[in-house]
Amino acid sequence: MLTSRGYWFFFVAAFFLALAILLGSTPLALICTTLLVWFLSQWFLFQLRLRLAAGRMTLNRVLRTAGGEATSVWSGQKVEVAVTLSSDGWLALPYVVVTDWLAPLARLRDGTTCVDGPLSSESPIEIAYTIECPGAGWLRFEGIKLQFADLQGFFTDTTFLHDLCEYRVLPPIVSKAPHVAFVKRENVLPLVGTHRHARPGGASELLDLRDYIPGDPPKMIAWKVSARRDRLITKELESEVPIRCTLFVDTSNSVRVGPVGETALCRLVDIAAGVAQANANERDLTGLCLFDESGIIDYVKPGRGAKHVLKLIGKLTDVANLIPQSPRATVFELVPVAFGLAQDVYPDWLSEDVNAFPFWLPWWAPQPSWTIPPGAPRYFWRFSPAYHREYRQRKQVSAVLSVRYGLGPGGLARLLEDDEMCVAYMQRFLAEHQVAYPFSFYDGQGNYLFRSPTKPKMLADALLKAVLHGKDNELFVLCIDALENIDHLAPLERAVCVAKARHHQVMVVCPWPVGIDPPGVKPSKNIAEMDNQLILQRLCTAQFHTAYREVRRAFRRIGVPVFCAGAGDSVSQILQRMRRLRIQERGVR
Repeated sequence: MLTSRGYWFFFVAAFFLALAILLGSTPLALICTTLLVWFLSQWFLFQLRLRLAAGRMTLNRVLRTAGGEATSVWSGQKVEVAVTLSSDGWLALPYVVVTDWLAPLARLRDGTTCVDGPLSSESPIEIAYTIECPGAGWLRFEGIKLQFADLQGFFTDTTFLHDLCEYRVLPPIVSKAPHVAFVKRENVLPLVGTHRHARPGGASELLDLRDYIPGDPPKMIAWKVSARRDRLITKELESEVPIRCTLFVDTSNSVRVGPVGETALCRLVDIAAGVAQANANERDLTGLCLFDESGIIDYVKPGRGAKHVLKLIGKLTDVANLIPQSPRATVFELVPVAFGLAQDVYPDWLSEDVNAFPFWLPWWAPQPSWTIPPGAPRYFWRFSPAYHREYRQRKQVSAVLSVRYGLGPGGLARLLEDDEMCVAYMQRFLAEHQVAYPFSFYDGQGNYLFRSPTKPKMLADALLKAVLHGKDNELFVLCIDALENIDHLAPLERAVCVAKARHHQVMVVCPWPVGIDPPGVKPSKNIAEMDNQLILQRLCTAQFHTAYREVRRAFRRIGVPVFCAGAGDSVSQILQRMRRLRIQERGVR
């Protein structure tokens, strides 16, 4: 396409050529004709270079850490990204601007993602920069954006070279467990038959002394006691039973809110991964249950070992950077975001050659009024430029979605007239590319849109099922967003009471929104020193603190501790609770 410089050059040359013909000036006409021929030759050469270069460019992406090339990285680890663009064409491209599509989970720490210069078979273009991931999830690199131009700046063309690369970002590794292995300090062996865990096994702690029975191994004979009692006495040792811990992690839309990699769900994933790794060092068993508003997503029964821990971390990584799906999202909110994403990643699908938009379409065939949901924002004047712009963007985005998801010949028409279907596919389109979009959290009456009254009931059923299949004394950690469901916690409280009646331990971890001060943190400024935005943030923080106190009060009545995931010491508190269970199992005070 022509740039503004190329347009004015062509316009001025054509104008003076016409003027020279009218005035009969042969030299001026010859000069203008020469300039126009040269201009057309440059355009032909530019198009020839593009056609010959298309399909001959290759992209190579490498992630490097301190240990070399990596296929997966850890959150918080600095990673160097090296991108090399090469071309096998026999005509060089004089000027190319290469912009790498930075993964939404990545944070740029050093370098730049945009490089320009010539591209040929002898001189590839290289991009190098350093990133860091704030949380677990997936690094998704779509490809690179290419902008071609001639040396004079008359012509330009934009395309996107797709090269999808995904890298797993694991939660931070626990190099050293926050708690040390317990060493028994005092043997409080009670009388026979009154031991807390009266079951013989193969551990190293003494459980009981009994008379020798023919067939007992000689190494289990207590010779000193046998000499005092003048008969053979056999030692019985305690059974080394590992502690079982099951983590119930909430993955609903309410904990997905926030920037990619910095949501409350990412914090829950870090806590669950830290507990799983620490338990593996102690040879304890860890289970995982993932749930949301619709029900149980996945369940992994308690186990141990390196493969089991990797399986748990893989499950947590897959759900770490989920994008929230707003139940009240509208086409008016999603169309600009989806259109901007399509412009960056699928510019070829928006070109006039394949995705044309007649200017008369919004006036000739507007969306029927009866297909617009009640309460949805709409334009009262159909001839307004804003309505025309939104309709054009929706039509082009609908064409992209119809092709991408294979909706068939009638897919475009359905997306133009069915708002619910269009919203669903646009949210799916944005979620696949990990693009968060702004939306409202409350409706016109002040009700929280992500409130799910059925979520505590589903968690209660899952907890009762785990208690039914439980063994010995286990620990159940409930990571649930209960701040907006205080009035519907009765089923969960009853299930927790059943678990405690079976001598299990239960803990509740509340996810905490990003940007809200955790409980116990005093504000740094007075209200008189704040502007309106800070005052609203203070009111929102006070509302969360009040809800958190009510949740703690509700579970404190049944003897269940409640912790905040934003406090920073949730992993240590969970492991301390497991240590108490281990002490009870071994009969130590």
